[in-house]
Amino acid sequence: MPPAARSLPDLIHSYHSQTGEGVSSLSQSQPLLLVFLRHFGCTFCREAVSELEKLRPQIEACGTRLSFVHLASEERAGKYFAPHHFEDIPRFSDPEGLLYEELGLYRAKWHQYLNPRSIARLFAAWSRGHFLGAPAGDIERMPGVFLIHRAEIVKSYHHKLVSDRPDYLSLAALE
Repeated sequence: MPPAARSLPDLIHSYHSQTGEGVSSLSQSQPLLLVFLRHFGCTFCREAVSELEKLRPQIEACGTRLSFVHLASEERAGKYFAPHHFEDIPRFSDPEGLLYEELGLYRAKWHQYLNPRSIARLFAAWSRGHFLGAPAGDIERMPGVFLIHRAEIVKSYHHKLVSDRPDYLSLAALE
């Protein structure tokens, strides 16, 4: 578990994946697409992980490495990502949400998940088999996506609604 650092450089250097690799060191040799999930029971996060499983070859063809930040324990994360064949994908546990907070991924306001657009997207995601599951972590935490290269944020996407669908390929391309 990372120390309770508060500055972004300290946080970037203090987070390590399930295999001990750091965000900073992973981003030195190639860009790192850091996908922040809300919680493992979130319909939209389940949809995003499924989409990223399909996009992985294209993301890697850009020279970018996919990775995830989550709010659960590593044990729970291993079980969650295994069906997607993401055992080799770096994942970072942030149960306190320190990195989320530092990067501006705050807790959702009610209108960010209870709105007509998100409700319509919920039904669409359900129709594709992405149902709600048991939450693990802060269910109100907003998701986001960051492209990190050489320990610097190159691109970012802050969800306005929990149901937003980022253009992962565009975010993964180091321009």
